[in-house]
Amino acid sequence: MRTFQKVRGTPVFSLENGRRIGQVSDIFVNSDGAVAGFWVTSRRWWSRRRFLALSAIDRKDMSGFFVKKEGDLTSSDGEDHRFHDGRNHLFGKLLAIDDGSVAGLLEDVYFLDESGTIVGYEVTCGFFSDLSEGRHVFKTSVPLKVEKDRLVLRTYR
Repeated sequence: MRTFQKVRGTPVFSLENGRRIGQVSDIFVNSDGAVAGFWVTSRRWWSRRRFLALSAIDRKDMSGFFVKKEGDLTSSDGEDHRFHDGRNHLFGKLLAIDDGSVAGLLEDVYFLDESGTIVGYEVTCGFFSDLSEGRHVFKTSVPLKVEKDRLVLRTYR
């Protein structure tokens, strides 16, 4: 199991030539509520960010993610939600439970490496609350319902 905060900044390498392609800067969450892949940025200022699907990752280890060739990184179709940055990002949005209560602001996601299934959401209720109580993690098997200005954690399908 991984979190976005642990994956962010992870280098991506090409097995074809051994070159470092870039590093993970964001994750994509698809409409099914699973992590579809990573947003990869390179160190060159004129290069575009590219999408790395979970299925394109050949292997992972402590040093980073490895793809067979640089061509495995593609452009995004724009239908998925980016977690941290972008127009439809999820980070920092209000997380409400379907009974109407407010859980807090979305801070991180917990997901499975291989399938991308999101298994939990970490929320913050503010600085002082985090110091006194800690952050809260909501475990779920049902995807979030994404609305314009908030996210709804459903307890049923």
